Amino acid sequence: MRVTNLFFKPLALAVVVASFGALTAHAAPKDPDPSSTAYEGTASAVDPESAKVVRSPGAPDLTDAEFQKAKQIYFERCAGCHGVLRKGATGKPLTPDITQERGIDYLKAFISYGSPAGMPNWLTSGDFTEDEVELMAKYIMHEPPQPPEYSLEDMKATWEVVVPP
Repeated sequence: MRVTNLFFKPLALAVVVASFGALTAHAAPKDPDPSSTAYEGTASAVDPESAKVVRSPGAPDLTDAEFQKAKQIYFERCAGCHGVLRKGATGKPLTPDITQERGIDYLKAFISYGSPAGMPNWLTSGDFTEDEVELMAKYIMHEPPQPPEYSLEDMKATWEVVVPP
């Protein structure tokens, strides 16, 4: 029995080593094409553009898409009274130091129901949905975006001369 075991153990080891060598020789090509071995991820259900987050100290995070939507709503509905930079005009200033101090619940109520001083009731009038009210409350807690520069040259390019000087 000892003689048999001594004979078969090296033989079995040799077969295993030879098989492993044969497997590795056929498993991978010697000169792989780098483009075929590069990692290719699967498509994501999350749009990378909407996943970007806008952060301001003391304000709730907004995705880039939410920030852009709120910016559009603000310029269409609010900037006429509160100013483009939110420093106030006929409406009160909406700078982050003021809006963050008031808090999101106060802002949502004020946007929803307005005030006797002239602030429209955006929610109860049907102009805004509850989601838009919350979005705008979060938005005005952020720093206002800087408007694009519009130089004198840009302005002159839009002029239409009716009567030449």
